[in-house]
Amino acid sequence: MKRFIEQLPYAFYVAFRFGLQVLARVAVIFASSAQTSPADEELASSMRGGVLNYRTGMLDDGTDPYGWYEED
Repeated sequence: MKRFIEQLPYAFYVAFRFGLQVLARVAVIFASSAQTSPADEELASSMRGGVLNYRTGMLDDGTDPYGWYEED
């Protein structure tokens, strides 16, 4: 039992370090999947203006046959 108690602080240290490594990897995964700049299509539609298409959530020229251009 004495040997177990002597090794307990080291076991906590290893578990804590493992937990930090898991959190760091999760943070890297989330950071790599974040979109930091708008896509080219979003920039192009906002520069040319237009009407908000509620179906796509973007501005367009109002000719989308399946578009939803009026708020309910």
